Amino acid sequence: MRASAIGLYAAAFLAGCDAPPGRPVIDGASVYGLVPEAGDPRLRLLVTDDDGHELLAATLPEVRTGNVRVFATATRCVDLLRSQSGWSSDTVTAMACRDLRAVPELSLPGELRVRPVVRHDGEHGRGVALEDAVAAAKSAAPSIAEPADALAEYLRALPPGYRLFAAIDGEGRVRATAGSGVFGHHALVIFVNTDPAWRRRGVGHAMTAHALRAAKLQGASEACVDASAAGRSIYRRLGFEPAGTLRRFRRTD
Repeated sequence: MRASAIGLYAAAFLAGCDAPPGRPVIDGASVYGLVPEAGDPRLRLLVTDDDGHELLAATLPEVRTGNVRVFATATRCVDLLRSQSGWSSDTVTAMACRDLRAVPELSLPGELRVRPVVRHDGEHGRGVALEDAVAAAKSAAPSIAEPADALAEYLRALPPGYRLFAAIDGEGRVRATAGSGVFGHHALVIFVNTDPAWRRRGVGHAMTAHALRAAKLQGASEACVDASAAGRSIYRRLGFEPAGTLRRFRRTD
C-alpha cells in the first residue's frame, strides 16, 4: 500500500529524533517522538491528529524545554498548546519526497560555487566557517528568531548524519545555504536560505538539490522538509508533495 505523505513525514520525524539504544520512543497512530527523561529534559513530539490530545495534555505540565509539531487539522491539540504559557510557534508546510533518485543535479550561476560548512574545530578541507553561514542565513531570513550564537550551537550539536553546505561568490561571501540529515533511508532537509539579491536565479533550487543528492549518497531514499511559503515551489519541483499545514511549537527553559 502506498504510504501517505503524512506517514512518510512521521517516519522521517521519528528517525530524526535519533533516539539512543534503549531509549523508549512513542510510535503510535497519532503521536511520534520522545518525552523527557532523566538526562534529557527535552520534549520532541509530532502530533498528527486529535487522538493525541490526551497524551499531549498529560505530558505538557512537566515540560520546560522542547518542540512539538502539530498538524493544523488537530485543532484541539493546537488550541491546547496555544493555551500554555512559554510556547512560541510558527507555521510551515510539511512536505515529503518519495524517491531521491528523481532529484536532478542542478548548476549554480557561474559566479557561485558550493563548499561544505565546517561545524566542528579540526574538520579539514576548504570549508566555510559555521559562523559565516549562520550570519548569512539570518541576514537572508529575518524570521529566524534565534540569536546567531544559539543557532550556531544548535547546528553544531546536530548528529553526524547532518551535512551543511554554502554557496559562496568570488569574494568568499556566503550567498546561500542548505543542509540535510540522514537517518537510515530517511533524510531531513534544513537550513535552506538564499541572499535576497540572488533569488529568482535558481540558487535555492540548486542548493536544495545538492543537499538532497548528498543525502542520497549517504544512503537515503526519501526525504521530508518543513517548507516556508517561499520555498514550497522549489520543493515541488524537486518531487516533494505536501503532507499538510504544520504548527511548530517551541519552548526554551
